[in-house]
Amino acid sequence: MNIRRGVLALFVLASLVAAPLPLQAGAPRPAGVPDLTDPTVLAQFIPLGQGGLNRDPDFPVLLFANAGEGFPRFVLVVVHARNGRETWSLSRDPAVFYLLWSDATTVQEVFLDRGFAESGMPSGRFIAGGPEAFERLLMGLGEGYHRSRALPLFEQA
Repeated sequence: MNIRRGVLALFVLASLVAAPLPLQAGAPRPAGVPDLTDPTVLAQFIPLGQGGLNRDPDFPVLLFANAGEGFPRFVLVVVHARNGRETWSLSRDPAVFYLLWSDATTVQEVFLDRGFAESGMPSGRFIAGGPEAFERLLMGLGEGYHRSRALPLFEQA
């Protein structure tokens, strides 16, 4: 799978479903990833779509476009929301994957939660990579997803 086809697949996945849900502040994220829970930052980004990883509502996929200038132009976020609740929130549920584009076709940075990739449980520690790591980290996301589905619900206070 080449990078362009992978990005297109993620874009289609993210644009499949309903209106975006409101985000709340407080979730940790890797350096360089915009804080989409900060109202000032969120005002710069337009929600383009919301879906579910493998159509699973416990793993929301959110796609945003930067309405202004600067990097990143697009941001895709996958949230681990296996929390035993009917709802999710970025302030309560950890993001496990970030994909940042420098333009509509160029992946610039990829971040995958290391604990999620290795055990299916989010750790807040991220593996970072550039365009060359996209396919490897995307495969790690899929492996983490399958590991996570095999575990009991991830419940946080």
